[in-house]
Formats: sequence, C-alpha cells, structure tokens
Amino acid sequence: MKKKKTTKKIAKKTTKIFKNTKTLKTTEQNITKENQTNNESWLSAEVIIKLAIIFIIIEGIGLFVAINLIPQNVAQPLFSEDINDPMNAIGLFVTILIMTGIILLILKYKKENQFLKLIEALAIFSATIIVMSAITTNEILAITIALGITITRILKRKSILLRNIVGAIAIAGAGALLGISLGLIPILLFITILSIYDIIAVFGTKHMVTLGKAVTKKNFAFTIAIPTKKHFFELGNGDLVIPLLVATSIIANGWFINNLLVAIICLIASFIGLCTSIYMVSVKKIAMPALPPQTLLMIIVIITSIIFFA
Repeated sequence: MKKKKTTKKIAKKTTKIFKNTKTLKTTEQNITKENQTNNESWLSAEVIIKLAIIFIIIEGIGLFVAINLIPQNVAQPLFSEDINDPMNAIGLFVTILIMTGIILLILKYKKENQFLKLIEALAIFSATIIVMSAITTNEILAITIALGITITRILKRKSILLRNIVGAIAIAGAGALLGISLGLIPILLFITILSIYDIIAVFGTKHMVTLGKAVTKKNFAFTIAIPTKKHFFELGNGDLVIPLLVATSIIANGWFINNLLVAIICLIASFIGLCTSIYMVSVKKIAMPALPPQTLLMIIVIITSIIFFA
C-alpha cells in the first residue's frame, strides 16, 4: 500500500512538473512574440502614402487660399508694420509660448477643459472664414458655412475623421494668412527658433510629449491622426502649418525669379523631413520632433535659391 501511495505521489508531482514546464514554455513563447512585436518597425508604405495625401491636400488648400488672398490685400501686420522686421518672429514665438503654457495649465488643473473647447471652436470658425474668403465674396455664405462646420465639430467630438478635417481647415487658413503677412527674414528666424524649442520641448522638458498625449486623448483638433495597421500616428498641426508659412511667405514676399517654384520645392523638402521623423518614430518608437529636419531642409533650399535664383 505504501508503495502504491508513493507511486501516486510521484506521478502527481511529475504531472505538476510537466504542467509547470508547459506553462513556462507558453510564457516564454508569449514573451518572445511580444518582443518580436515590439522590435517590429511601424514604418510601412501605408503611413507614407497617407502622410503624402494629407500633406498634399492641406498644403494645396493653403497655397490656393494664399494665392487668392494676396490680391485682396488682407495681409495684416503682426508685431511691426515692416513685414521683414525680426520682431515679428520674436513676437510670434512668444505668443506660441504663452498659448502653450496656458493649454498645459488648463490640461493639468481643469477636468472639463471647456476653455480649450472654446479656443478650438474659435480657431475652426475663424480659419474657415479665411478659407471661404478665398472662395467666395459672399460674407453671409462664408459665415454660415463656418458656423455649420464649427457646430458639427462640437456635436461630433469623438469623430477622428472630422477632427482631421477641421484641423486641416485650421492649418490651411491660419498658415495662409500668417504666411503672406510675414517677410522671409522673420520667417527664417521664426522657424529656426521654433525648431530649437521643439528639440528642448520633446527631449528636454518633455512638455510637448505631455501636451500631445493629452490633446489626442481628448480628441482636440490640435493634431492630425494617421491610423495604420501597425501604429496610430499623430502629427502635430505645427508640423504642417510651418511649411505652409514658409511657402506662402515666399509666394507673397519672396525675391526669387520664380517664387512659386521655390515655394513648392520647400514643401517637397519639408515632406522629406516629415518622412525622416516618421522613420525615426517607427524604428526608435519614441516621440521625435518633426520641425528640426523640416527646417534644416527648407533653409538649405532657400539658401540655394538665393544663390542661384534670386
């Protein structure tokens, strides 16, 4: 009897050991699969194609708006009557710093974020008015359409597609008007300062990463979503409005033989810079500032154009 009991105990222990070994192997396999998934690059033809479509549509609308606004003489002086005064760049940068600080404080201490919703609504409404003014001279029609788009956004806040659409309108309208209101000198100074700030805000203080996560979580129209099968990319509105600022400034206030051609080459250079950032994000899987490579390539294009086409 003792031998039988001993045999049964040994059999039970052996079964347990076998089960534990099997569980351990399954766990190891799961860990291996997770590691493979984590090591897999997010980069794909899908994200580049979608990025190209979004970029072409937004920048194309912005260029159309700017070209139609220039004859209307709607360009407004920002911080100086002289469009080439460097103070325009400094004033614009300080304004962005203040607005970023306000948004960060609101996100930190306010749960409802009604003020941010108001800012977003005003931005959408005013940008739509700017875009519509390039299409029609009928002010009532422009205001009606702007109101309709703004109200639709308020009622359908969870829609990512609608967020992208209103974000695109905001970028096109604001970028076009600001671009034609600034000379090339303050534009170059502004994008250089902003690129340095972008590096510090992403890798140093990291508050831009915090801001990006917060606004995307609440589906604010401050970023453009690029969903793919491998990853859900988010592109800051600034990464699309800055190249538009440069391009529209060149078209309106450039001193080149063919301003439009130089503007388009700058946009192509900017797109290459964006693709570089997408590549780094996909491989390193960390937040990367898109403005530095964009700015570097656009400045190279502008300097080359000054030497050969001014």
